Amino acid sequence: MYSIKDLEYLSGIKAHTIRIWEKRYHLIEPQRTDTNIRTYSDDDIRRILNVALLVKNGYKISNVASFDEEKLQAEVLRVHRNIKDPDNNVDQLIFQTINLDSFGFEKLMNKFIGEYGFPKTIQNIIFPLFERIGILWQVGSIFSAHEHFVTNLIRNKLISETSKFESQESAKTVLFFLRENEWHELGLIFFNFLAAQAGLRCVYLGQSLPFSDLSNLLINSHFDYVCTSFIQAMEKAELEQYLANLSLIFNRNKILIAGRQITVHNPKLPSNVFVVKNSNDFLKKISG
Repeated sequence: MYSIKDLEYLSGIKAHTIRIWEKRYHLIEPQRTDTNIRTYSDDDIRRILNVALLVKNGYKISNVASFDEEKLQAEVLRVHRNIKDPDNNVDQLIFQTINLDSFGFEKLMNKFIGEYGFPKTIQNIIFPLFERIGILWQVGSIFSAHEHFVTNLIRNKLISETSKFESQESAKTVLFFLRENEWHELGLIFFNFLAAQAGLRCVYLGQSLPFSDLSNLLINSHFDYVCTSFIQAMEKAELEQYLANLSLIFNRNKILIAGRQITVHNPKLPSNVFVVKNSNDFLKKISG
């Protein structure tokens, strides 16, 4: 069951407006708790999302309210076919995410890749999608299962696209990893894709790598770049100490770092550690 605040966050329609729509047009009929608080079902959510999409695209609420479900769905599909704005693209993927519709999600994503190309789809649609999902999860409007659902679909797609590239033995090498207890890897997998596309030899070690294992690897192997990301919350002093230790064991070449914690803390950086601001910045740093 959802609250009216959940409907507001999911649809972008103010709670006050939703109440007016209920009263004036009988658009949805919420259940009520013993204390008279409105609650809404999955069907209510889908109807509000569909109505909100049409209203945002110029339909009058007085007309939309009279649509039966078949007419409503037909109009939504018609609008979807004509939508090009990235924000609306994210809205479409949110529909599929809420319904855990992997077929619909992948079909939409392939459509966007055909229109914009793979890197732009990831950067301009998928990353904003995860920002939206993060907000919706934070307010309790969706579950962790929804985030896991999307994460696995995107992760598989990134790995599949990356496997299409072959690097030369003489190419520069880049090592990707996440520190121990760091699990948010999609941004790093995207950087891995970009490096592979640029012709570099990539070694991807994935999530939660113990520092002792990393240390042994870096001391005994040669890499031109090391790249990691810091998403999981940590103290500034802990972050700076980790970067200092990493710089000590990999002092020959560049260490590239990204992630929310870098933005939050703006840590003091060792001389061979460089912040990656975005995908274009990453490509510039690995081409130097």
